[in-house]
Amino acid sequence: MSYTIHTTSALVLSSQPYREADRLYSLLTRELGLIRGSAIGVRKEHSKLRGSLEPISLSTVSFVKGKEYWRITSSSVNENVSIKLNNNKKLLGAISRALALLEKMIQGETPHPELFDALERLINDAVSG
Repeated sequence: MSYTIHTTSALVLSSQPYREADRLYSLLTRELGLIRGSAIGVRKEHSKLRGSLEPISLSTVSFVKGKEYWRITSSSVNENVSIKLNNNKKLLGAISRALALLEKMIQGETPHPELFDALERLINDAVSG
C-alpha cells in the first residue's frame, strides 16, 4: 500500500496530549482547510518535531492520511508567533483567542485559501510591526 505525502504551509492552532508521548494538533492549511494531525513521540525530549509544532506558529508540515487522524511525518517552523510576541502579552492573547474561536467555527477539511492568506498576513504584520 502506498501513501501520498502532502507537504504544505500550516498554522498550528492548538495541541493536546494524546496517549503517552504523542500529541494531537489542529492545523489550518491553505489546500486542505482544518485538519487534525497526530505526531508520534513528540512529547519525548529528543523528538525532532517538538519545536516546530508549537501552537500559534507558521510551519511547513508533511503528513499522510491515517485511519483516524492525519499523521505528521516532518515539520519545520517558519514563524513562531508566541516567541516573537513574548513582550506583547495583550496582542499574543488576542491572537490566541481569535485562533481558538476560529478553530471552533471551521468545520471539516474544506479549503479556505483566503482565510489562510489573511491569517498569514495578520501574523506576519504582528510579528514585524
